[in-house]
Amino acid sequence: MTLKACGEILIKSFLQLMKFKIHSISKKSNDWEAKGIASLLKKMPHHEVTFNNIRATSKNISQSYSIEKESNLLMGAIENKNTSILWDLEGKQVSSEQFSKIIQDLSLESKQIEFIIGGSNGVSKHVFDEVKYVLSASKLTFPHKLFKLILTEQIYRACQIIDGHPYHK
Repeated sequence: MTLKACGEILIKSFLQLMKFKIHSISKKSNDWEAKGIASLLKKMPHHEVTFNNIRATSKNISQSYSIEKESNLLMGAIENKNTSILWDLEGKQVSSEQFSKIIQDLSLESKQIEFIIGGSNGVSKHVFDEVKYVLSASKLTFPHKLFKLILTEQIYRACQIIDGHPYHK
């Protein structure tokens, strides 16, 4: 067996046990979001995707205090900053193939990859400094409920790309 073939087997075995955790400043899922995510999760029986919905701060406080408080809550929930990805409009835009490569690389470091979706006002600078990657899905702005569904689909797509499945085409 070649070294390349051994590496591919190792990566696939890592991915069969992957855990993905999505931390976001948001409310509980509504019906359409829950149904969409549930549909995708059924397609990923060998992976675990969990959601940590952190309640937004009160609108009666200053924006800067709100950003700082929400950022601290998000970073306090992260177990491994070395395998964390922040989604932000200022992040690097990547294709599905590039995203799958990031997932593949991070899977060699840890069996859990954590994603951060900040509040409507964004996150503080220290979050950008502490995470491994800062990515952007688009220059468009999405509601949190829709973006969590998009991110779940992209996680599924990344796993399919890594497994060599033609789904992503």
